[in-house]
Formats: sequence, C-alpha cells, structure tokens
Amino acid sequence: MSRCLPALAIAGCAAACGTPTPTAPVQPIPFSHEIHAGQNQIGCTLCHAYALRGPVAGIPSTARCNGCHKFVATDKPAVQKVNQAFSAGKPLVWERVYFLPDHVFFTHERHLAAGLRCQQCHGPVETMKVTERVAPLTMGWCLGCHLERHAPTDCLTCHK
Repeated sequence: MSRCLPALAIAGCAAACGTPTPTAPVQPIPFSHEIHAGQNQIGCTLCHAYALRGPVAGIPSTARCNGCHKFVATDKPAVQKVNQAFSAGKPLVWERVYFLPDHVFFTHERHLAAGLRCQQCHGPVETMKVTERVAPLTMGWCLGCHLERHAPTDCLTCHK
C-alpha cells in the first residue's frame, strides 16, 4: 500500500484520474499492426526502438518505414505515401493513441525490464487493423496491476 496516501484517498483519486482520448484516432495513412506485427511477426521494439531504453516507446521515423518499404509492398498507395514523404524529407505526423497527464512519470523501459509484454497494456496489437486504446491507463488501473505484481505503490514512483 502507498505510504503517501490512505487507501480511501487512493481509491477516490483512482476513480477521477485518467485522460479521456478517442480509442482510434485518424492517422495520416492507414497502418495495420495486424499485417506488421501479426502476419509478418515484426517485433514491437523493431519499430518502437526507444521502449527498451527510455520512458517513451517512440514512433518510427519515416526513414525507418522506408528502410523496408523501399522494397516491400511498393505498389500499395499507403506505402507510396510513406516513400513520397521520405523522399521529400517530410515526416508523417501520427496521432497519439495513449496519453498520460503531465504529473505522471511512466517509463516503458522499467516495465519491459520487469517482464511485462506490450500486449498487457496495449492489448492484442498484432490483431489490430487500426490501432486503438485498450487500457484506460487510469491511476486505479495502474495501481491494480502494481498491487497484483507486488510492485512499488509509493507515490513518488509514478508522480514526480
């Protein structure tokens, strides 16, 4: 249990915390994790390279996408748009699916090092034609996971 707040205060805040977001924002091109992570079995960290060493997973650059797509599926309109953006030196501006409030500190690195799989928070991404938010990422949801795994629940672990 947290040493900062009594249990009732945690429960009250847990119910009120969290940032509502659309579950599947409109992206600049249709992107299918079902094809990339599912059918082609491309691991999450190949594209989201920062997840293993930092707080954010990162969104792959147009150059990273072009690294494969200058050879693969070049006849598809979405891939052509990626390659045109790369050739023009323009990034694709992806819409975030997950948000956390500014007062919350979260690091993918620590969670992956603890043995969590991406799917535990992001759902079965490898089956998603359109990436959508699965977990609410509320304080209560996170605390439930921490308590279940006997992970720290001290306020300063997540709130800086």
